[in-house]
Amino acid sequence: MIVRGVRGAKISEDIFKENLEFQILNANLIASKKHVIHTINQAKSKKRIAKNFWMEILIRASGKRQIGEAINMIGARDGNVCIICKDEETLNKVLEKIGGELDDSVLELNEEKEKRIREAFKIKGFGNTVERVLEKISLLEIKF
Repeated sequence: MIVRGVRGAKISEDIFKENLEFQILNANLIASKKHVIHTINQAKSKKRIAKNFWMEILIRASGKRQIGEAINMIGARDGNVCIICKDEETLNKVLEKIGGELDDSVLELNEEKEKRIREAFKIKGFGNTVERVLEKISLLEIKF
């Protein structure tokens, strides 16, 4: 699996009509590459919530069980994004469509982003933000 950050992407609905295996997430709510790797592992190893593996990644990354809520929270938007795909060929095709510049630093935490993530994931109190996000993702298994 390939996980890359992109700065300055322009997302068009057309990209999702392509027959490509990928997911694009709002990098402004990605707590780190560890967040994405945990998401991928959960999507591969746990009972599916979504019918499609790539949609499962979106759901897991958001910590939400409802597809609409997941899209609203962490779905692709213009700006900084995270691309998850199976190979370089797919990555290049997605990059052709969305533009922007490869920059994995958009996946890293900073103070402003950490506040945004804690609010979006409803993380209260203290504790490592990345670990708390991973916990929220893992708790999808017991939510009804």
